[in-house]
Amino acid sequence: MRNTGFSFSGKPLASLSIGCMRFDGREQTKEIVRHCAENGVLYLDTSPFYCFRSESENTETWVGNAIKGIRDKVILSAKCSTGNGGNEIGEYNKTHGFSVTTADRVRELIEQSLRRLDVDSFDVYQLWAVHTDEVYQEAFKKGGWLEGVMKAKEEGLLRHLGMTTHSGNAFIKTAVDQGIFETITVPFHLMDNSRLEGLKYALEKNVAPIAMNPLAGGTLGQSGRPAAALVNSGIESVTDLSLRYIESFGFSALAGMSNIDQAKRNTDIMKKPALTEEEAAELRERFLKIANAEKFKCTTCGYCMPCPEGIDIPGIFKLWNGVNVLGNTENSAELDRAVSRINCTKCGACEKKCPNSLEIIKMLENVTGG
Repeated sequence: MRNTGFSFSGKPLASLSIGCMRFDGREQTKEIVRHCAENGVLYLDTSPFYCFRSESENTETWVGNAIKGIRDKVILSAKCSTGNGGNEIGEYNKTHGFSVTTADRVRELIEQSLRRLDVDSFDVYQLWAVHTDEVYQEAFKKGGWLEGVMKAKEEGLLRHLGMTTHSGNAFIKTAVDQGIFETITVPFHLMDNSRLEGLKYALEKNVAPIAMNPLAGGTLGQSGRPAAALVNSGIESVTDLSLRYIESFGFSALAGMSNIDQAKRNTDIMKKPALTEEEAAELRERFLKIANAEKFKCTTCGYCMPCPEGIDIPGIFKLWNGVNVLGNTENSAELDRAVSRINCTKCGACEKKCPNSLEIIKMLENVTGG
């Protein structure tokens, strides 16, 4: 497995990392984490909110179980947010790690994650889901997030600081120039490379750039018209191109994985010869000419959930993306069935939580033809 040149706690950051938001269960998590670790994929991006079913069944407890006996081999990342996961600060939610605005509450979140993961410390602790300047500045107030995190760092509970955001290049540069964060994680993939300037700036300033949603929420993990057209270029699938495209810049692709087959596919891809920036850019242009990339919107992150009406918003948009962006017409019937169950009341709860500020209600209307 090729590395990015960055390391944390003496362990190399590979060109592939594990986004821990899409696990399916305790045993699948262990299979994925162990396989990836054996293949040099060491970075684990956890949060209190991911896969939360109960206090004992969630991403953090599953990862804690998976790393028993190999804790010293992995780069363990945890996080909490001064915001509500969307664009507002909101009410304190200890269970899920949102609206953590005081040093005491940060300490509660750090101790909660340590307990769930059953570890003594984190390699990286992140300021999570910072999408507006208000949410960002909240972290630096007296008696706030940063103060609590720095105290924990002094006590040896964490070693490095990172940040995640869905904001644009100017915001990324501001965060990098703050001189506090050693990693920055932002959305970046074949269909949206609008943050390339900011990620390259981070690289120049020796801040590790990590690309979240490298497969556009699973859309680029599906087959379709573009996959067949790229085979003659030595690219076996859109997933193949997606991961190697990100690697070509020196970034780490933070890929969510739900099963061992996906983990094996991803690690196999990253063992292939690296693409140069020029090669990757040319292949991306070929891909965009075939795919209906302009129709792509949702990355199916799930922050909009749960829906009061039980609508599987990310699931519907993933199907819609597959049919309408990649041309997977074999999924049309499944999409039609999902659409027939949509009963949106336009309450707007989803839009308030969307980190990409998508007009979800209008998008659902478009899907249903309403």
